[in-house]
Amino acid sequence: MMHTENTPKFQYLFHLFQPTDPIRVVEMGCHKTPPSHAFGPAVRPYYLLHLVEKGEGYIERNGIKYVLFAGDAFLIRPDEVTLYCSDEHDPWEYRWIAFDGDFAKTLMEHTTDRLCMKYKKSGLLALQQANNSEILDYLDCLNTLYEVLNSIKTTTFPVETNSISAALQYLENNYFRPVNVAELADRFGFSRAYFSTLFTKCTGETPYNYLTKIRIEKAKRYLEQTRHSVEEIAYSVGFNSLQRFSDAFKRLIGVSPLQYRKSTTD
Repeated sequence: MMHTENTPKFQYLFHLFQPTDPIRVVEMGCHKTPPSHAFGPAVRPYYLLHLVEKGEGYIERNGIKYVLFAGDAFLIRPDEVTLYCSDEHDPWEYRWIAFDGDFAKTLMEHTTDRLCMKYKKSGLLALQQANNSEILDYLDCLNTLYEVLNSIKTTTFPVETNSISAALQYLENNYFRPVNVAELADRFGFSRAYFSTLFTKCTGETPYNYLTKIRIEKAKRYLEQTRHSVEEIAYSVGFNSLQRFSDAFKRLIGVSPLQYRKSTTD
């Protein structure tokens, strides 16, 4: 396709991602629009984020118009009917990135609760670099997306909530290692007692019970998908004895590890 000055430039990126990926960058692009150029009313099956680089225009949703200028960003949510149009006298130039996936909604909730917002220059620079690149790979796309989202971030969470989120991620990544609750609390700057109270308030589980459930879920996958012995699995998921593993497994699942394996292979 031959590009003229006012032709949008697209980068379709479906081929870099799998349908099951929690986050998928669908496309990126840029457009120097002609005067009064409009798109819509229309819907998208994905999140679509525009950064206005120059000029002005407006987006209309639910009968309300939002006038936007250089330095503004606007978000279109999946299946949301919108119309957007460039100004008659000073038509906007914008860059966009589209994404979806099962984690996309959660990601946006941790980024912003707004539909129109200011953006930091770092987001625009990331899109400019991506738009000018001849070859983009999986990590390039994700890095660009996260840089752009960080540039529009308006949502903030209390330090304590951020610490528990980080602790959950730590347990998910280190379940197979020895984990000491006191050391974990110290890692995030809390006393053991306060950390345990805060953790339980946020998750509904004590740190030890939460970790045990992660380990048992990992063990179930090993039992279903491999022929490793029960003892090998016990140590692989972080238990320091076969008996402790078997007791915990039966308490949470209701049957022994061997009985569970047999039920999944019959």
